[in-house]
Amino acid sequence: MTKNSAWSWSSYLGDDFIFADYAPGSRVLDVGFGGGGQMRHLQEGGCRAYGVEYDRQLALRGRTDGLAVARAKAEELPFRDGSLDGLICKVVIPYTDEARAIAEIARVLRPNGVACVSFHGLGYSLRYLTRGQSWKHRMYAARVIVNTVVYAVTGRRLPGFVGDTLYQDRERLQRYYRRTGLEVIREHPSPTFMKAPVFIYQMLRRVEVRSQETSELVGERRDVHHDRGWERGSPDL
Repeated sequence: MTKNSAWSWSSYLGDDFIFADYAPGSRVLDVGFGGGGQMRHLQEGGCRAYGVEYDRQLALRGRTDGLAVARAKAEELPFRDGSLDGLICKVVIPYTDEARAIAEIARVLRPNGVACVSFHGLGYSLRYLTRGQSWKHRMYAARVIVNTVVYAVTGRRLPGFVGDTLYQDRERLQRYYRRTGLEVIREHPSPTFMKAPVFIYQMLRRVEVRSQETSELVGERRDVHHDRGWERGSPDL
């Protein structure tokens, strides 16, 4: 076994968790669409697929490939309230202001709309911290853990690159879900490291009207949801 194969994450991935299983005709957003593979799968299944990506080059490439995409942040989704049947978000939340990003997921889903999401758990950082192949891996893990503790206590990330990544835990996620009217309808089991989840896979359903607290979280960005331009035309939402 080579050093690189020993460091592989493949044994920790929930490969049998299906992200893009939606009924034909569903309006589904892929948050952080990357290369567009999930969007193409949705289209092949008869869905109306949309994507947002913060990386400018990926957004432009998606437009060039003919996908309905926009450059946008997960905390500022350019969709109206309750306008989507489904949403996919694969390991994007760790790189966001997680409370606002989850509030946005709840806002754009219609009642009973379903989101398929995955997160980094504490085990992801612990593996880097204790088994990292270089000091850079270990420093990265240390700052993620410190940043997450600070965020959990204060609601703010550390400034600059030191605060660019968080890990998620189920208790904190459940608090967001209660505030925003989301519920976990399925959690996919996944391997742990040092008894902590490496990845967290969940299927969420929009179940009730947002609380006043959630409205305040997203209200200051209300103008963005209607006016942000799309990379390839604006979907009829």
